[in-house]
Amino acid sequence: MTRAERPGGFSMDKDVLVDRDPHRYRCSLQHRWGSGEDVSSVDQLTALLEELEADDPEHPDVWISDNEVGYSVLAFAGSRGLVVWEDHDEVRGPLHMTGYSRAMMKDLFEMVMLGRIAEVESLPWLPGYGS
Repeated sequence: MTRAERPGGFSMDKDVLVDRDPHRYRCSLQHRWGSGEDVSSVDQLTALLEELEADDPEHPDVWISDNEVGYSVLAFAGSRGLVVWEDHDEVRGPLHMTGYSRAMMKDLFEMVMLGRIAEVESLPWLPGYGS
């Protein structure tokens, strides 16, 4: 079943996420300095990840949360290219990967935004936070 076929699903149109139910967003973003917002555009992901370019060790990450499935993917500033997957119910525990470029982080965040959980799950995650 494609996302366009799912009830209440989403479709892509020129990098804009179109929600058939404007009162329900699948995902939300958490900005580096504390603000949050619902995801409605791929452009938001680019702007969010650009925040990681600033030097601020006290606020090292940004993230996207899938509000339907109940998990978040965090991206961290720094040269390690660290991304972390946290299950809100802590069933799997935290998982991580390193070596992610900003472009790869954007692709990963886009998978989450579009509800492609099987693809996210199939990535080579390692146990823990990668510290």
